[in-house]
Amino acid sequence: MRRILLALPVLLLAACQSVPTPPPVPKANAAQLLQASQFRTPLYYLEAPLYDPEVKVWIPQRFLDEVRDTIQATINNPFTDTQLQQALSRTLSAEDMQAVIDFYQSPAGQLVLKAESSFRERINAPANAANSADTQTLLKAVQLNEALTGVFMASANALIERLDTYDCLALMQIPGSHIGLNIAKRNRVGFMSRQVRRSLANLYGGLTAEELQAYLQFAQGPVGQRYFKARVEALATIGTDFGLRVAEAIAPGLPECVGSIRTSSGG
Repeated sequence: MRRILLALPVLLLAACQSVPTPPPVPKANAAQLLQASQFRTPLYYLEAPLYDPEVKVWIPQRFLDEVRDTIQATINNPFTDTQLQQALSRTLSAEDMQAVIDFYQSPAGQLVLKAESSFRERINAPANAANSADTQTLLKAVQLNEALTGVFMASANALIERLDTYDCLALMQIPGSHIGLNIAKRNRVGFMSRQVRRSLANLYGGLTAEELQAYLQFAQGPVGQRYFKARVEALATIGTDFGLRVAEAIAPGLPECVGSIRTSSGG
């Protein structure tokens, strides 16, 4: 019996060693985070001016559709993803990324993504007073206002400056285009701030109070705060480049714009 007792630890150790060790859980990376969180969705809110009834008065719908398509193509440019991944990798740990992915893959996270991606359905609807307080608290926690304002302003400045370098007859032939460009130059801060508010006013209108609270709980937690701060910084890195790409795609592609003279030597 004594020999058996002495041998028992050795047998147990051998048994433990014979059980295969499970592989380590792979760490999350920025590419997975972009996909799971639909990270680029806020960039689509740059379409907000295209749905503004006042803008529709002086710019033909055909041109607005072309601008929308250009914005979407720019958002889906692989270079945009590369920039965002690099920015996120500098500021978030793999553990933080995995925690964010876990939230967005949860039932509550999926509802949030659905609400954010369907913003066009509610962009001109009256603000819902019933959940406005909760919505404002949530918007502050996710720092969307800061993120969008930075991207809006950088993009608007780049777009205006680049379009200013074209002497394009087709651009001048669009009814009201010169008026709109001048308004944008003089009132860009107020105009873009209004578009940000329009983008966000009913963003979470499809969520119940319970779903809003679930998102708020995540957003106000330490991981959520690190993530949303990183999102603001990441989106800020692409604003100017984003505006330049949109401008470069719009100006030469205007109907009968062949032969337009670029009056600036800027690249």
